[in-house]
Amino acid sequence: MKILVIGSGGRDHAIAWKFKRSPRVKQVFVAHGNGGISETATCVNAKSIEEMADFARKERIDLTFVGPEKPLSAGIVDLFQGQGLPIIGPDKRTSRLESSKCDTKVMLRELGIPIPEFAVFSDPEEARSYVRRVGYPVVVKADGLAAGKGSLVCSSVEEAEKAIQEIMVERVFGEAGTRVDIEKRLFGRELSFFCFCDGYSLVPMVAAQDYKRARENDEGKNTGGMGSYSPHPWLTDSLVQVIMSRVAEPLIRGVREKYEMLYRGILYLGLMLTEDDGEVTPHVLEINIRLGDPEAQVILPRLETDLVDICEAILTRRLGEMNPVWDPAYRLCLIAVSGPTKGKKGWYKGYPDRYKIGVPIQGIERIDPECLLFHSGTEKGADGGYITTGGRVLCVVSRGGTLAEAREKALREMEKVSFEGMYFRRDIGMA
Repeated sequence: MKILVIGSGGRDHAIAWKFKRSPRVKQVFVAHGNGGISETATCVNAKSIEEMADFARKERIDLTFVGPEKPLSAGIVDLFQGQGLPIIGPDKRTSRLESSKCDTKVMLRELGIPIPEFAVFSDPEEARSYVRRVGYPVVVKADGLAAGKGSLVCSSVEEAEKAIQEIMVERVFGEAGTRVDIEKRLFGRELSFFCFCDGYSLVPMVAAQDYKRARENDEGKNTGGMGSYSPHPWLTDSLVQVIMSRVAEPLIRGVREKYEMLYRGILYLGLMLTEDDGEVTPHVLEINIRLGDPEAQVILPRLETDLVDICEAILTRRLGEMNPVWDPAYRLCLIAVSGPTKGKKGWYKGYPDRYKIGVPIQGIERIDPECLLFHSGTEKGADGGYITTGGRVLCVVSRGGTLAEAREKALREMEKVSFEGMYFRRDIGMA
């Protein structure tokens, strides 16, 4: 088989790596990839969804798997299906579950799925009046896609007003800030929950604990992800059943029956679990329509079942017959990002704020081959070495019989890598 993976980040590198390990796969292409991905698969210079469809048709690609949310929201699945090209992911209309937080919250409320109290605003002054009136901590979320950084957690009215100013007036997330979803801040245990889905059947995946804040001790701004590990420390089989019965299954059934959306692909639920008199309630904070980054980097290495078989089951609506097998050993991912550096006009604050690119990377060749190396923002320089092209640069994924063992390995190997301004959180997986 010939496989095409859409994407250029660490998650997409992990997806390409997983397909490459299948005995059924002859060749893996990635559009458009990055420097590190080119060592795993053949990178294709196709950046628009039309170019990707043209390539898939001419190359006679057997299966396309979409990594990021933007091409899904742009309608790549509709385009491919219209040309008879097999592809994994929800169509454009269904992708609104991620590309509009405001519309999704309304939909979830109508379906009776647990969510925080919320309100939607398109006028900044009305939004400010609301946060002054409610009197409890809130989270202010840009309605559209913001690369995982559009949710601003606020502890006071002043912080909430500042968030509204940044999102709606200053437009730090561009057009994503045309509207905001302002919701009551819940306190409990946060969980990223993933399922394979064929529109009717759902199969839960193993979970991962990820870390969104930029700095150690969960301080600093939200990012697209600074690290992760799997298995999850407290996700039990009984809790999986609660989430499936109260959220995942009614969601997929509800969007199909009430809104005529057939959800096929990966369902990613961002949940906050609260407890009252011993009863756990999973509240939906957000829905994502694809694998998470960096969760994919620790989940996919644990998947022992061939990903091609799972994808075919999704396309033929036979997912209910699948029972994926997972390696019980731990995986831990550390992400190296472009941190503070000095430029010609002063300091770059570093990811998730403005960062420097084009910085040479040293030490990659010294990493233990037992660890996995997935690239997020790199390219090959003129001398053949890697240079940085993004905020998140690369990640090291280790394996261990215990979380502590996996953590020790990842830290040891990440120490071998260096570039100007490099930063990574050392508390990932710390008990």
